Amino acid sequence: MDLNELQTIWQQYDNDLKENTRMNKEVLRHILVSKPQKRLTVERTKAVVNLILPLVLVGLVMLPNVEFRASFDFFGGALMFVTAFSVIYYWSVRYYLLIGKVDFSEPLTAIKKNAKSLEKYKIKLKRIGYILMAPGITGIFLMGRFPLFSKESIVPVSLFFLVMTASIYLTFRYSILEQFRKLNSEIAALEQLEK
Repeated sequence: MDLNELQTIWQQYDNDLKENTRMNKEVLRHILVSKPQKRLTVERTKAVVNLILPLVLVGLVMLPNVEFRASFDFFGGALMFVTAFSVIYYWSVRYYLLIGKVDFSEPLTAIKKNAKSLEKYKIKLKRIGYILMAPGITGIFLMGRFPLFSKESIVPVSLFFLVMTASIYLTFRYSILEQFRKLNSEIAALEQLEK
């Protein structure tokens, strides 16, 4: 065996090793991409439910149970509810469309940018939803002739605001940030693979 044959064999082994490493990286990338894709599919499913459920609840629960009255309370309540419902629904549709734009075949910087924009948008959507929840529910109370300022309504209204405050705290403190922290860590694992 001369030196040229050894060099040829060495180069062949080197090429085989490079090809094997490339294939292993590709398989690992596919495995690492599947986790964020599943997480995004769950998020997309939640967004679809958030688009369908309000329409079903308004159509099946609220509309049949509200009687039309020509009074200031009814029209004021309807205006408050429809405004809050429309704004929240509009932002929910935009969030769903934003989720649809995330593509894991793009470069990692684009994926990270899309994940950050999703996180910011979801926080903004929740914030707007919680801000408009009080006027929306007040509008429902006004349309349904629920006495807001009476002795009987003190307990239900105070419980409503207590539950709403706890929900706001838990959502912003733990829920949203934890979901996107996991997604960001999975994307960081992908980034480490590409280095």
